[in-house]
Amino acid sequence: MSLDLVIAVLRRHPLLHRLSDEQLRRFAQAGEVESYEAGETIVSEGTLGDSIYLMLSGAAEVHKEGAGGRKLAVLRAGEFFGEMTLVEAASRCATVIVSEESEVFRLPNQAVHRLANEDPRAMNVVLVAVIRVLSERLRRMNETVATVGQLSDWLAGSLV
Repeated sequence: MSLDLVIAVLRRHPLLHRLSDEQLRRFAQAGEVESYEAGETIVSEGTLGDSIYLMLSGAAEVHKEGAGGRKLAVLRAGEFFGEMTLVEAASRCATVIVSEESEVFRLPNQAVHRLANEDPRAMNVVLVAVIRVLSERLRRMNETVATVGQLSDWLAGSLV
C-alpha cells in the first residue's frame, strides 16, 4: 500500500482524523499496515505488548484466557487495541483473533515515543482521543458491574 493511500486510510480513523497532513504523514511512516485472514491471531495474551493497533477494516475478537477463553469484545474499523503500550511495554492481557479479513495499522511503542518527542502536540491530540475511548469503556464496565451486583443481590434474596 502506498504512503499516500495509508495516509488517506489513517485520516478516517477516529484517533488520527484531527491531525494535519504532515502529522499524519509522520504517523504513517512510523507504522505499517498489516493484513490478516479470519482465524489468524494478531496478538496473544501473555506476550510482550510492543505496539498499538488501529483497526482499519474487518473485525477481530478479544478473548481472555482467565475468562475461560470467552469472547470479551468485538473490534471493528475505527477502534484500537494495545493502548497500554502507550504507557509501558508490558504483557498483553488478552488475545485478539481476526473474525473476518482485516487490515490493521501497527504503531510500535518505540515509534510512539519518537513521535511524542518530535511532535508533542500531535501526540496530545491522539492521547486525548485514547482517553475519551478508555473513559467510555470504563463507563460501560461500571454499568456491567452494577448490573451484576444487582443480579447477585436479587439471587441472594431469592435463596433466603
